[in-house]
Amino acid sequence: MNNNDEHFEERVSGQPLRAVPAAWRGEILSAARAARATARLAPRASLLSTINSQLAALLWPHPKAWAGLAAVWVGIAVLNFSTREPAPRLAEKSAAPSPELVAELKQQQRMFAELAGGYETGEADRPRVFAPRPRSERVEIAVT
Repeated sequence: MNNNDEHFEERVSGQPLRAVPAAWRGEILSAARAARATARLAPRASLLSTINSQLAALLWPHPKAWAGLAAVWVGIAVLNFSTREPAPRLAEKSAAPSPELVAELKQQQRMFAELAGGYETGEADRPRVFAPRPRSERVEIAVT
């Protein structure tokens, strides 16, 4: 600090404090109340402007680095979509199978059944029919 600032502070600290006039106090308080009321009625910032200000505060320290990172991600997305193969369309304009093809498929199924040992529904594979009996017909063994 220079000498003038110190001298000013000494002068101000030596002056007695005066009370604020009552008329001024009333005007100040009414202006403060009016400002508070208008602040409540004022429209709040929209969600997009809030997000924008938050992103700006977050990205501000290194905007070039963030822009570079965004450019890299856009490049990755473009490469991903450009190199993707189109999905095969199986049901589009498919012709009915020829009789020779159907016969060949049946022959392959017969050969597979022979190689696999012939799959036949055995007794163990069939579901058992549950026929409940009355409780009075249960056999009870008495232990002596």
